Amino acid sequence: MRLLLDSHAVYWWVTGSSRLSANARRLILDRGNGLLVSAVSIYEIELKVRRGRLHLPPQEMRAALRRNAVEDLAVTHEHAEYAACLDWEHRDPWDRILAAQASLENCTLVSVDRVFDDAGVYRQW
Repeated sequence: MRLLLDSHAVYWWVTGSSRLSANARRLILDRGNGLLVSAVSIYEIELKVRRGRLHLPPQEMRAALRRNAVEDLAVTHEHAEYAACLDWEHRDPWDRILAAQASLENCTLVSVDRVFDDAGVYRQW
């Protein structure tokens, strides 16, 4: 299974937070699953670190992702177009990109946010 990790899932996993659900942790640690992290999640985490809302040096995040063979997922034109056209009332542009990426890349989205359930993506938590 290919897993696209939402920003909070990435952060909680890398920092070892107890806020990551047992199911999400099991899925992430299962070496049979491929892990992907979107560029928008890295942007969101880095922005929150710079604003003092999260505390994880960027080099530690990059090292943890490399160590665990996490694949970068860039935002393509196709992702952007799909996100803009989603028949979904949710207005957060970053969530719309994640929903589009999960759909187009055939990934399970690992996220606590139930709002994604209305976007037509498969979500696990």
